[in-house]
Amino acid sequence: VEWHLPDRCLRQFGREQCIPLEVPASQRAFHGRDGRQGTRDWPTKLQEFIAIWENRQLQDIVTPNQVGRMGYHDPYLDRYRQTSVRYMTPEGAADGALVDGVERVKDITTGRNELGNEDVGYIRRIANGLLGCIRAQRRDHRRYPPRAAP
Repeated sequence: VEWHLPDRCLRQFGREQCIPLEVPASQRAFHGRDGRQGTRDWPTKLQEFIAIWENRQLQDIVTPNQVGRMGYHDPYLDRYRQTSVRYMTPEGAADGALVDGVERVKDITTGRNELGNEDVGYIRRIANGLLGCIRAQRRDHRRYPPRAAP
């Protein structure tokens, strides 16, 4: 039994992405098992999932079409940044941190004519982090030269 998760790929179909539903705990228990541990009455054991499958036409996910790009503070993207591994490489992490830092400075300064001391200190910490990202991007992160495949 493999749970179908259409609410996790809405953007691929031009739909507005919502925060995905949690996978039921009973599904997580079956994940990765192939049923070869002996004879079992699988239709009875999996009747809950079979019933969901039989009623699949009633469970359409309806979201509006995505218009333009998602905003930085879209609820889905806020959750994504909190729960996901965002960067696969040091270079990607540096790029992402630069964008995040600039976005935070923009948020702090938008619509304000004056900044307090704590705002200035916070912006200074963001700027130091951004400078660190720029220095990290200039570094070569490979410890060893690439080798030919065997």
